[in-house]
Amino acid sequence: MIRPLILTAVLALAPPAFAQDAPVKTAPAASPPLAGGPAPSSGTAAARPTGRPPLVAALMAAGFDPHSKLIGESVQVMFGQRATLHLADGKPVLDAVEIGRLDMALPEGTPDTYKPLEPGKVAFAVDSSPEKRQSFLKIWNGLGHAVGYEAELTAIRGGQLAKRKAQVCAVPGGSSNYEIWSDPVLAVTLSQIAEIADDKITCK
Repeated sequence: MIRPLILTAVLALAPPAFAQDAPVKTAPAASPPLAGGPAPSSGTAAARPTGRPPLVAALMAAGFDPHSKLIGESVQVMFGQRATLHLADGKPVLDAVEIGRLDMALPEGTPDTYKPLEPGKVAFAVDSSPEKRQSFLKIWNGLGHAVGYEAELTAIRGGQLAKRKAQVCAVPGGSSNYEIWSDPVLAVTLSQIAEIADDKITCK
C-alpha cells in the first residue's frame, strides 16, 4: 500500500485532478504501474532531466519511476517533458529529453517553449491545463512518412496509480498533432512507434 504521507505528497505535486469522467483501469498500488527495464544511467544527459525533485521523490516512493526513458521498445514521457527520438532498424532510439510547456496548456496565443524539431526525428510531449481540465500529448513527426503508435496513460485515481490504453491517431509526415484527454495525466507511454504508408493513416 502507498503510505498516506507519500500519497498526500503525490496528489499535492501531481497535475491537478480533472473531472473523472473517462474510464480508467486501476493498477494495484503495490505493483509497478509500468513494466520494463531500468532507467538509463544518470550519466546519460537525456535520461534524467532536472526539475520537480519533490515530485520525483514522492512518485518513486510510491513505486513509479518518474523519468522520461526507454522501456524496451517503448518510450515513457513524463508530464512537463518532451522526448525526442529517431528510428533505427524500426526501433526507437531516445535522443533527448527536454522540460517545457505546450501551447495548448498555456494562455491563448502563447507558443510552445520547445525548439523546432530536426528533420528525421519524432517527438512526444505531455502537458496539462487545470483551467481547461485537460491533458495533452503533442506529437511532432519530422519523418518523410506518417508515423503510427499506441499510447497508454498513467494517472492518479482514487488514491492509486492507474493506467489505461488511449485511442490515438497516426500523424502525417512533416506535421504535428494533438491528443487531448480529461484524465490528469502523469505520463504517457508510447509503443509500436513506426513509419506507415501515408494512405494507411488511421486512429486506433
